[in-house]
Amino acid sequence: MTKILHVIRPAQGGMKKHLETLFQGLEQDRFDLYLAAPASSDLSMALRPFTRKTFVIELDENCNPLQNWRVICSLAQIIRQEKIDLVHTHGVRAGMMGQAAALLARCRKVVATIHNMHNTTSPFSTLLCALQSSLMRISVSHTITVSEAIKCELEKMWLPQEKMTVIYNGIDTDQFLPSGGISRSTLGIPDNMSVIGTVARLEPTKGIKYLLEAAYLIDKEYDSVYFLIVGDGPERESLQQQARMLGIEERVIFYGFRRDIPSLLPLFDIAAIPSLREGLSIFCLEALASGRPVVASAVGGLPEIIHPGKTGLLVPPGDPEALAEALVVLLKNREMAASLGSQGKEIVVQYFTCSNMIERTREIYRMVLRED
Repeated sequence: MTKILHVIRPAQGGMKKHLETLFQGLEQDRFDLYLAAPASSDLSMALRPFTRKTFVIELDENCNPLQNWRVICSLAQIIRQEKIDLVHTHGVRAGMMGQAAALLARCRKVVATIHNMHNTTSPFSTLLCALQSSLMRISVSHTITVSEAIKCELEKMWLPQEKMTVIYNGIDTDQFLPSGGISRSTLGIPDNMSVIGTVARLEPTKGIKYLLEAAYLIDKEYDSVYFLIVGDGPERESLQQQARMLGIEERVIFYGFRRDIPSLLPLFDIAAIPSLREGLSIFCLEALASGRPVVASAVGGLPEIIHPGKTGLLVPPGDPEALAEALVVLLKNREMAASLGSQGKEIVVQYFTCSNMIERTREIYRMVLRED
């Protein structure tokens, strides 16, 4: 059996769902999966049933060089002792630790998946990009990106195109077949009201504050729209305060973190994705798989899913006026909204399934393991 060590950081949202789907699929194949993850990670608990062994590493947002070196040495020891055949890293920080450890342990089979765009607002972003680029050129056999947008970004870092492959995130579309879901009355929403919804971790890059500003603009024109925000995160309290200041708190429902997204999506008339930065939104795929029309920011990999006028509408990021205008277009034109949702569902079923994602990842493993 081929031994594969996955190195991950604490992850929520789309990256967590990606890894859960990948592990469930690969576990059924002829691979022994090993996991190195922080002890506090909910993700490591979710993935543990699919792994042969799980190792705890002190990988967090701390930039302490001594702690980082301890992590690298610990990973290198795991690679040597367990005779790991291939190291698969996920994300930038876990990637740099795992790739350095593979070099130290003389493991020459390394796959790196990049799930999101770089945060260019960070004061250390230029230095981080330079370090990441150098390490990947030296250590990584093949890089997987979840969108063409991320691949283009990595090409600017002088990574060879022939060693990069785009493998889109995939979902189990069968989970989103029409069935009974949560009733609107459960949330206190009258049946004659429209619902604009989003599912996101409540952090600045998800742009929820712009959705609230758009909600304020829409509320002045329509008195029959509710806004359902599903998710939790560090910005929740400030976003709730913003809704109160805008006078729309009675129209905005903060529903918290939920696992039953397939049963929630039928509540949505329109799905909104106001992100400022995005790799390839799994929520976008889930919304389309449910036949919901999507209005999204034109950032990252979103334009690779949303084709304006065909599978949804795109707006500039950080522009609440444009977001409100696009949402109103679909509120006024239900036939157009239904058509976008229907076509979007066809795209997801054709190109964004979990089986496709898992099989293409297997192909990368086979190719890397064959290389001298």
